Amino acid sequence: MEWELLGIILAGLGALYLWVFQVPYSLPHPLTTKKTRENRFDFLRGLAMVGIVIIHVHSYFYFFHPADTSVVRTTLFLSNLSRFSVPLFILTSAIFLRKKEGYWISKLKNLILPYTIASVIGYLIKYSNYTVLELIQFYFLGKVFAPFYFVPLLVQFYLFFFIFDRYLMNKKFSKGLLLFSFLINLTSNLGFFDSILPKDYHSISILNYIFFFILGIQIGLTQENENIPKTNVSLVFGTFFIVFLFFVVLFSGVYALDFKNHHLIYPIFFFLVIWELLPKLNHTISDMICYIGNNSLFIFLLHPFVIHMMHSFDPYSFGGPFFGYLFTLILNVGIPLGIAITIQKGKSLYQSRHFAEPK
Repeated sequence: MEWELLGIILAGLGALYLWVFQVPYSLPHPLTTKKTRENRFDFLRGLAMVGIVIIHVHSYFYFFHPADTSVVRTTLFLSNLSRFSVPLFILTSAIFLRKKEGYWISKLKNLILPYTIASVIGYLIKYSNYTVLELIQFYFLGKVFAPFYFVPLLVQFYLFFFIFDRYLMNKKFSKGLLLFSFLINLTSNLGFFDSILPKDYHSISILNYIFFFILGIQIGLTQENENIPKTNVSLVFGTFFIVFLFFVVLFSGVYALDFKNHHLIYPIFFFLVIWELLPKLNHTISDMICYIGNNSLFIFLLHPFVIHMMHSFDPYSFGGPFFGYLFTLILNVGIPLGIAITIQKGKSLYQSRHFAEPK
């Protein structure tokens, strides 16, 4: 509650600052001035994917060295700092979402089918006493591997959008929906729905992330307003982000608290700070993270296999805590990316040969 309340207070102060000093600011729009897709969303998606891996790397280090306080609290700090990841993934998934022909076919081919294959193989690898009932339960709750809960969560949002798209895409309801979803999300974060909803459903409850989904849809509907003067608000967002950073250090290093994935304000601050600072970053770095964002499904589905196999090895055996951490992070991002590159090159090679053959 304290962290959630702190976020709301800081967000209120930030909004008050912009209002008092009449600093014009609008939601980031999904297209650039050249009417092409804004690559900063891919960057955010890539950063979120790396953040999800960082969260699980902390669990890996804690599994082997719970008594090594300095190392575990450092990995906990990095994990807590990465708690923006799942909300931003939800948000960026909603931005370009549209109900059109082949809506469910694309979701089946690009998400549900790969998830199904990964879940079945993962279940057979991870567990020894196989039962069909348990596999079905784990599949629908996303419990084969810890991060897999995100897929049932996302599928629910896709279903929600498919049913209510006429209201969600109607700009007349945008402000009301955004406020209502914020209140629902806040109520869920404070645990008011815990006694109502089944216990097994808590981890995949869309009420924990409904605000980010609605916000993503609203961003997807925005258009660039050329009448709004360009303003530099990096200092404002940067100041509040530093305050957040201080409390992340405090809660991680002193109180050793493990944050939730669905805090409301921190991901929004992170989103706005990165949005303002990204144009100033090195293009090579930003392109690499954008590439990770474009191949995030491979990392999301395959990295749990990598880190599960790594539980046979002490992370310190890879050169101590520092190099062990870097090695673990690089492997969990690099191996899925390598597989993605191999598959994509195989597809392009097959297509070039197929279309080159005389009919």
